[in-house]
Amino acid sequence: MDIPHPVILRHRTAQELHDEFVRIWGVKPTSVVMPVVAPDGLLFPCDQLPGIKMSEYGRPVELYKGFSESLEDFARLGCGIHLVLDPTMSFIRSDAMHITDIVGESAAQLCIGNGRVRDLVAAVLGTGVDIACDVVKSAKVKLEGVAIDAVDLWPMGAKDERITPTCFCDSCIKGLELMHPGLTTKFKDFPNPWNLVLKDSGTGISFISNIRPSMLVSEVVGLSRQRGFHVAFGQNAGDPVLTGHATNLLLYIEAKHEHTVRSLDDIFDQALQDVDKILGYRPKRIIIMEGTNYGWTSGLQLGRLDRPERHGEIRTPDEVWFDPTSSETITEHIDFRSYMWGRARYYIDAFFSLVAQSTDPRLRSTTGIAYLSEDDVRQSLYDRFSMAIGSAYDSTSLISLPDLKSEGAKSRRLGFVGVPLTRKIGDELIRSLNIQPGKNRKLTSRTEFPDLLEIIKQVQQMKRSRAEPGDD
Repeated sequence: MDIPHPVILRHRTAQELHDEFVRIWGVKPTSVVMPVVAPDGLLFPCDQLPGIKMSEYGRPVELYKGFSESLEDFARLGCGIHLVLDPTMSFIRSDAMHITDIVGESAAQLCIGNGRVRDLVAAVLGTGVDIACDVVKSAKVKLEGVAIDAVDLWPMGAKDERITPTCFCDSCIKGLELMHPGLTTKFKDFPNPWNLVLKDSGTGISFISNIRPSMLVSEVVGLSRQRGFHVAFGQNAGDPVLTGHATNLLLYIEAKHEHTVRSLDDIFDQALQDVDKILGYRPKRIIIMEGTNYGWTSGLQLGRLDRPERHGEIRTPDEVWFDPTSSETITEHIDFRSYMWGRARYYIDAFFSLVAQSTDPRLRSTTGIAYLSEDDVRQSLYDRFSMAIGSAYDSTSLISLPDLKSEGAKSRRLGFVGVPLTRKIGDELIRSLNIQPGKNRKLTSRTEFPDLLEIIKQVQQMKRSRAEPGDD
């Protein structure tokens, strides 16, 4: 049972959400999934990073008692505990840590390709793990696993057919070039290899995601022609040109996947350091992604994740959670769960991101909704929630899921992940939000947000103290 945002716990108790899950799915939840951050800030203090902004929704208000207390409530119901981290943390203000597109434009989202970002987010996740360890030691449940929400690590933009995926900061370029030196220069032109499989639709980006690790260059060219994407190359759309672009595209996808997995691996390593010694067992490492062969905004290929436990220096995750796009979309080497929401957490995250933009004073005045009236913002929230709730699966979908893991079965599905977010809860939530004033009102004091240099100093001090001998 995934609780994607603590604001839900202001409107429903743990028991009520447990019962709602049973009503929707017909079975009891075996575990609860709790976030360690919200889109507007932290949900608990992090001693190693005292300057990081706290979320408005981390305070005990109404039914919500706080992070550790909520874990205790679910533990009393017999639910094991999973923690989930969204590492994008747009509430951290620092261009030096933000994602950058191919033309050098940055966006307010942390880049996990940056080593200092990984240190920071791992410190936050590690603090959540410490809190969960204290809870489970006094309860009859386990810290089952730690998940990273990877569905929108690398967002994309487009204008006039110019596609601008992320990230191409110095750290990411170095990471991509490790495998294929000179590769990134192939994309600093128009049209480029992305135009084979990505297209500016005017309202978003149309894409081809059915790109498997074993796909041939000729197959990529064929798919591009079938979808009509090849017309971006005009008179140069002959097979030799398209074949060259397809070759570089496949090399890019391979490098992007490896760079992303290495970055996630580092976060897991830091956040779960010595946890197995504390608990006597190792919580699972879990990645949440979309159920497609290649996720353009996650940078991950499902087929490359589904491999033996170790691949070179990279550790394979213990589980992946993805939406059931097909009963044939399965893993054979690692365990998986079906996330019962279209595009996994993508639309859910988008809704709660708008909640943060609407209720946080700085975000309200510095994002795309700055000039909207309060009524227009609230209507946008209803529209975004309708899009999210329209992507939810119900219990009738369970019959179409791949087989459960068993002896002799090809599928390694362990179960499913449901979200007790209903239309009624969403309506109550939106009505209760305190929409902040827009552009023409005074902004929140700058002192609420930490200086980048101070954050870096805190992270470096944290790493030095971790390396000192004598630590338990």
